[in-house]
Amino acid sequence: MLKKEGYDQISLSGGEPLAYPNLPTLVQEAKGMGYRVTMISNGLFPYHRLREVALLMDGVAISFDGLAPIHNHLRGKKDAFERSIENVTALAAEGIPIAAAISLTADAIPDLPDLAYQLTDLGVKAIQVRPVALAGRAKVMSGLRNYTPSDRARLYLVILALQQELSNAVKVHCDLAPARAIWQHRAAYLTLLAECEQHCWHSDQSLSELINPLVITETGTLKPIAYDFNPAYNIATMDTLSKEQLTHYKDNGLFNFQQLIGSALSFVKEKKGLVDWFDLCTRLSEPNETVSSLVSAS
Repeated sequence: MLKKEGYDQISLSGGEPLAYPNLPTLVQEAKGMGYRVTMISNGLFPYHRLREVALLMDGVAISFDGLAPIHNHLRGKKDAFERSIENVTALAAEGIPIAAAISLTADAIPDLPDLAYQLTDLGVKAIQVRPVALAGRAKVMSGLRNYTPSDRARLYLVILALQQELSNAVKVHCDLAPARAIWQHRAAYLTLLAECEQHCWHSDQSLSELINPLVITETGTLKPIAYDFNPAYNIATMDTLSKEQLTHYKDNGLFNFQQLIGSALSFVKEKKGLVDWFDLCTRLSEPNETVSSLVSAS
């Protein structure tokens, strides 16, 4: 069903995908249907299990939270960093393409250069950096603080430096972007916002043209853009998914999502700083959040 709706890539993340016993079968079946399949792992499983699945994948990334002190503290294991580094080293030594997904708290920004250089030396091919928003599990973890505008600026400058210095060895990407750049690329949402009024979608438009990425939670719930999106924006569930169900969503649920995206774009149009687009949309999905409240808080 989702393949017919235009989706062609599946990215598995956690929890921990390797904890699912039938993961190799799932990956093989998805690839047989024509999907490109990638995975983000915490890197803590024994290498033979990671290798078994990595050989089936189109891409694998190991997640990091910083250098050993911060990483081990956030993972609650004194050897978490060492075990993840060992798995990165082993995959790279076998020539299996490996990337790193780095989730940075504001206090871990100073770790990024050394961590990026270390991972590059080990042979990773790409580094994805995401500033940690206080959502999901991060809401209940002690000692974390929200990014300030100064934190975002500092991280963005570090990313620019790493992109220049490591350009011949590894691709470095960050979810932060200048608000002006997001506004200039708003054409990506014109299909969704062409006539932001109820029932404005066209019958030949696929769901992937309207909502991308699409998140499927561990319970089989389909959500737009991010795992922490408010449940009011849920699309369907895998056990009820059908053409009729998706048509019902486009007729009755899509309008609220259109309005949210419109609000997010109006925010970046007026903002001069840096924005994490996925975090912005997720925050706006909460019932008490508005563009004016985000402007006053930024």
